[in-house]
Amino acid sequence: MDYRLASMRSIGIIIVFLTFNLQPLIAQTNWFSIDTNKFTEDQGLRQVINIVNEQTNELAVFFRYRTFIVAHIYDETGNTVNTFKVQTLPKYHHNYFGASFIKDKIYTLFFKSDFGTKFSALTINFNTSSFQYSDKLNMPLKSEKIVGSFEYKSKTHLLTTVKKTSKLKIYQLNDFKNFTVETFDFSNTKFVTYRGFDSNLNEILKGPNADPSASMVNHGEPTPLETVTPHNKVYLNKDKLIITNDIDDLHTRVISINLETKEQAYHKFPKPSYDKKDRGSKSNSYVLDHLLFNMYISKEKLDFSVFDMDTKDLVKNIVLSDKDSIAFKNSPIILEGGDFQSYRELDRTKQFMRKVTNSNPGISVYKNNGKYVVTVGSSETTTTSPFMVYYAGGAIGGLVAGITSSVLTTSFLTYTKTKSTRIECLFDNQLNSIEGSIPENNFNIINAYTESKSDTKFNFESILKINKKYVLGYFDENTMEYKYLNF
Repeated sequence: MDYRLASMRSIGIIIVFLTFNLQPLIAQTNWFSIDTNKFTEDQGLRQVINIVNEQTNELAVFFRYRTFIVAHIYDETGNTVNTFKVQTLPKYHHNYFGASFIKDKIYTLFFKSDFGTKFSALTINFNTSSFQYSDKLNMPLKSEKIVGSFEYKSKTHLLTTVKKTSKLKIYQLNDFKNFTVETFDFSNTKFVTYRGFDSNLNEILKGPNADPSASMVNHGEPTPLETVTPHNKVYLNKDKLIITNDIDDLHTRVISINLETKEQAYHKFPKPSYDKKDRGSKSNSYVLDHLLFNMYISKEKLDFSVFDMDTKDLVKNIVLSDKDSIAFKNSPIILEGGDFQSYRELDRTKQFMRKVTNSNPGISVYKNNGKYVVTVGSSETTTTSPFMVYYAGGAIGGLVAGITSSVLTTSFLTYTKTKSTRIECLFDNQLNSIEGSIPENNFNIINAYTESKSDTKFNFESILKINKKYVLGYFDENTMEYKYLNF
């Protein structure tokens, strides 16, 4: 394999930048823009919330100011359907975390207190230009801890654990006062710590702050290493909610819940090369479709393995020592600080193992033109917690914003800013390592475009996906317009 990719990567970056500067319309086109001038009342814009309705492909947009919200709704072609002003804001309006589609052009926005224990809601009816709100959603959470939130069938859901038990609860948030709840009991499952002590699911799912927590992964999209380094991750694959736990180096625990049939399952997948004598060992995993991708790394060893979660079979296993070359990588060993200026390369496998074991290891996978694109490495410690989500100008900690557009936005902003040590690899559908350069993904393309426009400030950025197309939204403070570009 030709590893002269170092200079080729630099040349590729330059070509991408020149392409955007010289022929911008080839890569992106203007979709439409929203003139905010007539609604501001001399108040500054505080937040922009974009909601893509995956059932109808309509786009609902909410501009929050200090004392009011301006609500817009557009059809899938970008034509205005309705616009009106909401003059009353609910409690906690500064902490938006998700939305639910109720029925024809009726949406509910959900907000939380700073500690994530109290909730409010605002229901917007675009048919009648009216709204209703509640400053308190009466969810019985006293004996529960919130793990995270997710969006399923255009409804926001909360995932919780019941303290001192192995029970999970899933709340479906409907409108400003109604919700439903399902309980999934894993009490008959034996949870044991790596030291051999009996435990429960609530304890197993505890994160760095001693409370259960997880990172929400947007299934099938490029995922930054910073998002996948937490030990607990939540995936939504069609009707199946999957929770993975890598709290120790012996196993990856996988919990699955079918949200339609309510079937639940649990399985432990081993780390094939685990040895308690290994120095500085760490591990992590990633789920894509029916496959569990696993990494186990120490100062002297790297194990890359793949399990079929349906059959439970080990279908791929590569083990390397620190003296071996990494023959299955399609990139150099990259050390990057989140921007192109800090890009550099490492020469030896031993350096890669040392860097990764001294940091937060992670593995991420997505498919591009039928090929698996696998990133193995680590995310350096930064001032940004992996449990903080940035959504269109506001940071919301604790809960992962559940609506699809916000998860995409978070992935994009983290993907382009993460400090990482990594290798990038290509595999075919049979998981054979294949030659070739790593393809540019949509986040790369959008980031190259924004980086090339050094004279433009991209305020309140959002990444949306409508009709399988990626859309960049941003606020232009010079024209006071919120603009949408198709990629």
